[in-house]
Amino acid sequence: MTFVNRSDTTLDLYWLDFQGSRRLYQHLISGARAKQDTFIGHYWLLATPDGVCVGIFKAAPQSLAFF
Repeated sequence: MTFVNRSDTTLDLYWLDFQGSRRLYQHLISGARAKQDTFIGHYWLLATPDGVCVGIFKAAPQSLAFF
């Protein structure tokens, strides 16, 4: 999956494990782009630094998320 942070703040990228818990993978600063290896069907969550969810994404064969 590719994530592009178009917001004006850093966002935290989490993988949601099989129990629904957040597993931090990386921080995306404003304007950053990150490619994340994953498996089809896995869920990813973007949150503000204080933990507020701004989006949840399910991995597909080709995914692109803009914020």
